[in-house]
Amino acid sequence: MRTVKKILAGIYLLAAVIALGTCALLMLNARVPRLHALMSQPAFRIMVCVAACLTALGVLIQVLRTFFAPREPSCVRLGGDASIEVSVAALASIARVAAEREDIMVESVHGRVVGRDRNEVHFTIEAIAFVNDGLGELAARVQCQVNDACNAMLGVEGVTTLVRFLPSTTTVVSKEVSREQG
Repeated sequence: MRTVKKILAGIYLLAAVIALGTCALLMLNARVPRLHALMSQPAFRIMVCVAACLTALGVLIQVLRTFFAPREPSCVRLGGDASIEVSVAALASIARVAAEREDIMVESVHGRVVGRDRNEVHFTIEAIAFVNDGLGELAARVQCQVNDACNAMLGVEGVTTLVRFLPSTTTVVSKEVSREQG
């Protein structure tokens, strides 16, 4: 699917370049005799019209996708019940507190509601570990604590967690540069 999208994007880009380039040259009243000779040929005019139609169609699709795209849900439904919702921000706060119980510094917590009934939340926790070994065990403990804390607050199962560790040290390299003044 990704390959098809790349091919379609390339075709759309090529069509936009042809249509807009030809239009710009004609509008700027460019004295390009080759362009006027090409415009007198029906095949070139048809190609420019097709390119303009593809460009217009691509713009229309993007506008429709922008205006009619569904909003990402900001609340999780407990057990799929539409009458009881808990905000992802509240769960993210609980997840942050639960994760900070371990020997880590939490950089960010991103939550995303998933599931057909919007009854699950996937958290991605980016953290810096203060230890140099046993990251797998540390990540498992953080996942367990976050899942348990959020599930206890919700009263139902529905939270999964991904822990991503960021580099804990920063390396600064200084380089001496000679300045020649002349």
